[in-house]
Amino acid sequence: MNILLVSHGKLCEGVLDAYKMLFADAPNVSALSLTNDGVEDFRVRLDERLAALDGQGPILVMADLLGGTPYNEVYARLLEDPSRLRLVCGLNLPMLIEAGVMASATDDIDAVVQTAVSAGASGVCGAELPQEDGPEEEEDLF
Repeated sequence: MNILLVSHGKLCEGVLDAYKMLFADAPNVSALSLTNDGVEDFRVRLDERLAALDGQGPILVMADLLGGTPYNEVYARLLEDPSRLRLVCGLNLPMLIEAGVMASATDDIDAVVQTAVSAGASGVCGAELPQEDGPEEEEDLF
């Protein structure tokens, strides 16, 4: 199974770079950016990348934004080949970490999709300040 990250600008490349800091070896994960070269250039590079992955099992594509050009271009190809491609949006590092680890252990792409969506959503939260319960006490960190 391969994972392809797509985004506006270099967001997907940054997420992949962070992933590689944690998992040095990531041969099944790649990135494809929509650049200022335009949509037609992106289409050509997307088709080339998908062709290069042909015969290597299913492909999970993670896009940055629902309804954005990278998402829409992949979605058009998903409609042509639904047995080979899956598409999720809201690309973030927790999503890739969980999906990447799981994808290395299984070929069940639908299970990886569920994990990616769940991890992506749970990876978004707001920081909460600690509650003051009374007089300050030193916390024992050990």
